[in-house]
Amino acid sequence: MKKKRTGILGVLLAVLALGIGYAAVNAITLTITGSGTITSTDANFKVEYTNVAVANKSSNDITTTQSVSGTTGSFTVTGMTKKGDYAEFTFTITNTSQGLSAVLGTPAIASGYNSEYFTVTSTTNSPTTLTSTGATNTTTQTVRVEAAKTPTADQTSGTITITLEATPQPE
Repeated sequence: MKKKRTGILGVLLAVLALGIGYAAVNAITLTITGSGTITSTDANFKVEYTNVAVANKSSNDITTTQSVSGTTGSFTVTGMTKKGDYAEFTFTITNTSQGLSAVLGTPAIASGYNSEYFTVTSTTNSPTTLTSTGATNTTTQTVRVEAAKTPTADQTSGTITITLEATPQPE
């Protein structure tokens, strides 16, 4: 009986020792910390004129030149001789930004271009919000220069400046 009691006591002590050993191993917490920084830069927002074409002109006697380079477009019109003569240009605007849409404002025509002799209009066609990719990343801006009246002097000219603001918007 003593042997049996000693055996039972030994088993109980072994179970108790295992329980204490198991209780001594506790859960631990793993932690990761870090930080990140993102900085805006003008290089991320890229909206440009990518093409220009003569859309229409009132006479074959009117000559035009036109070009685009990045954010600048230019044109010249010569050969208008009477009220109603005109030339119309279509400038293509493309957004190639990464992750930024471009919201286009209304074209602003600066004064001082000799409005007595010239009528200038500019419109931005739909869409006026250009996404950074896909079918809606391109639109056109139309510029029309028209003789407002027939000149009496040999030649009348004016410098025309049109601005269009593009505002970035995260997609």
